[in-house]
Order: sequence, then C-alpha cells, then structure tokens
Amino acid sequence: MVSRIRFGWLLTTLAIAFVGGPSVRAEEVQGYGFQAAAQEITQLFWLADTATACGWTTDADALRFKHFSVRFLSAHLSDAHRAALMTLVTENDYEGKVRRVALEGAQHNCDSSRWRLGWVSYKAAADEHEREF
Repeated sequence: MVSRIRFGWLLTTLAIAFVGGPSVRAEEVQGYGFQAAAQEITQLFWLADTATACGWTTDADALRFKHFSVRFLSAHLSDAHRAALMTLVTENDYEGKVRRVALEGAQHNCDSSRWRLGWVSYKAAADEHEREF
C-alpha cells in the first residue's frame, strides 16, 4: 500500500521537520497539500492498524501514533488543507475503513519485515518528537 517513493518522501519530510523543529510550516514544504496529506495519513493509519493486527503494538500505542501523525501532517498544511484533513479523518467511518483494509491484508503483511521495520521506525520517530507537534 505504501509505495517506496511515498515512504521515502515521508521519511525526508519527517527529517526536514525534525531538523527544522516545530517552526517548519506548510510554506516551507514545497508542493505539499491536501492530496499528499490525505495519502500520507491513510498510509500511516494503515501502518498503525497493521501493527496492531500483527501484534507489534497495542491499541493505545497505535492510537497515540495516529494522533501524532495528524498533528505532524497538519503542521505542514495551510489552514484550509488542515481543516480538510481533519474532516477526512473524522467523518464517514474513515478510521474503520482503513482498519478493515489493514485487517484484510494482515495475513500477508504480518510476515513482511518491511512493514514491521517501517512501523518500528515511524513509531520511534513519533515518540521522540511527540511534544514538538
């Protein structure tokens, strides 16, 4: 679900934001808008739900990760795009739909070291920068 290009792009964005600190904002991330944020948040929610389904994390840790992901991505969006992202993740059973997709693919994805390493890496970065976003 998460393409290598998108996965790498998000890692780069995370690195830029973490080096730049919490003052990094949307105008500093060229070309980053609602469409990119919607794709990224969906991938991050999917990763958290996959981690839960595979037993790599607890429900509480996955929820904290999702909350951090929303805060992090929102920090790089304009006000209008931030509002649209919040609407996306809070309406129409969005979280439930992403969770169902993660559960449907869990049998295949739980054996993937790529997804487990991705989860461990993203979760560690989120934990380290929790108070910045």
